[in-house]
Amino acid sequence: MVLIIPNNCHTVFIFNLPFPVPVPDGIYEVKIGAKIAKIAIKRFQRMKTENILSNKNFQIKFDKYGKSSYSAVNVRLPWIVNFEEQGRKQIIHSSTQPYNKAKERVLRFLNRFIETSRYVTEEFWVEPARYQDLLSYETFYYDGKNRYPTKLSEKKSENNEIESKMEYPIKLNDEKLGQLYNSLKNESELDPSKILLMNSKDACLQEDFRLAIIQSVIALEIVLYQFIKYRGKKLKISTKTLNSSIKEIGLTGNILPLLRMLTVGQEQIDNEIIRDCKGAIKIRNKIIHQGFRDIHSTDTENRIIAIEYMIKYLQKFILNTQKM
Repeated sequence: MVLIIPNNCHTVFIFNLPFPVPVPDGIYEVKIGAKIAKIAIKRFQRMKTENILSNKNFQIKFDKYGKSSYSAVNVRLPWIVNFEEQGRKQIIHSSTQPYNKAKERVLRFLNRFIETSRYVTEEFWVEPARYQDLLSYETFYYDGKNRYPTKLSEKKSENNEIESKMEYPIKLNDEKLGQLYNSLKNESELDPSKILLMNSKDACLQEDFRLAIIQSVIALEIVLYQFIKYRGKKLKISTKTLNSSIKEIGLTGNILPLLRMLTVGQEQIDNEIIRDCKGAIKIRNKIIHQGFRDIHSTDTENRIIAIEYMIKYLQKFILNTQKM
């Protein structure tokens, strides 16, 4: 038997966020483009925080991890959403299943609500919700009187699009474990470019693609300027020429001429990687100088992967030069 869904139905998506959104309980209209969603939010107190028994007025400051309370959320979209439509497939985190388009759409409205609430309240500690934060949810179509099931509601308890298997207890191979012990024992310096690159990947998980681009480009520039310094010195290129080239790269992202000059006679990197790195620098400049916001997720992840390749390529030259 085929269930017929009335055309006047709304789509309802109910879930809990693991952290509180610092606004009064209530219903808020959120507009994106021509679409308007209604988001109802209600704060719930956790009964116990660590060893502290809580009451309804207890709230930890800057509670981004929801230790003292969390928010229950009801998102209502005034149209029928197709829950079978597949969303984007992550490139950086390639082991995960493709996202569900309906959940992505809900998350977009939710994060617009969170971002605006953070801006107005000036509660700077609030972070956007991640796709992975929507662990358990209920969905249905609603015409004002009756509920109708959706395809996604059948998968409610599976969470198969975010699960991954891991060994427990957590294991590291001997090389990694040795590196960890030695780094801790000897107070080894941590490579800032690697930290920034990891931060950029984490920003992608949080759907903050502006931050992802900014941090990945800073990581690239750190290594690129080290490379220019070491290779330029080896090839006896004047400091004035190198400084002028560094300035040009920062402004235009055009790394090709200098890169080819400094790697003449050496293994060359793909033009596609260079193009993506240049694109990342240009987007970073637009974000910083023009407040650019329309950042495409797939393009961002491709550019971060290209930057990671470029950094590894440049670091080989730096390492070889330092050994000489």
